[in-house]
Amino acid sequence: MKTPWPRWLVPLTLAVILGWLLERTGEAEHFMRVPIGKGPAPEWKMSDLDAHPIHSSNYLGRVVVLNFWATWCPPCRQEIPELIAFQKAHPADDVVVIGASVDEGGVTVVRDFVQRMKISYPVLLADEQTQARFGGASTSPSGPRLTLPTTIVVDQKGNYVARYLGAITGEELDKAVKPLLSPGP
Repeated sequence: MKTPWPRWLVPLTLAVILGWLLERTGEAEHFMRVPIGKGPAPEWKMSDLDAHPIHSSNYLGRVVVLNFWATWCPPCRQEIPELIAFQKAHPADDVVVIGASVDEGGVTVVRDFVQRMKISYPVLLADEQTQARFGGASTSPSGPRLTLPTTIVVDQKGNYVARYLGAITGEELDKAVKPLLSPGP
């Protein structure tokens, strides 16, 4: 009988590969663009910090930068100023950054952190089902977890464009987003 792989093996392997690649390149960037399937991104529903449900369909027609993060994650905290600046540089009618917190400490922890960091883009609470939809693998018995931070770019029609592991920069996001905003021929 075939023994299934432990659920923690996939995220551990990805983390080791990411660390090795970043160490090997010696570059300042602390992110890696990883292959992502073509086609529609999963639909999702998350709650905002006031417990209002927010649906992915609310953002059709805009480029979405969906950033999975946590208050206790150092690379997540490192990239927040980049995400704030990126959102400020792009009209909200065209591009929206969404912070999807995976914190288990509850809304109070996240709300206090958002206020302290002056996060100006929408912050939602990502449950295990949402994480699983975006490729979360479990590192604990409590359920699916994504490597943090994970940033996913989705086009105006809801299709995958890019996926990044690690702290993203505004410059790299511009490389993924600008072609989507350019007028077509």
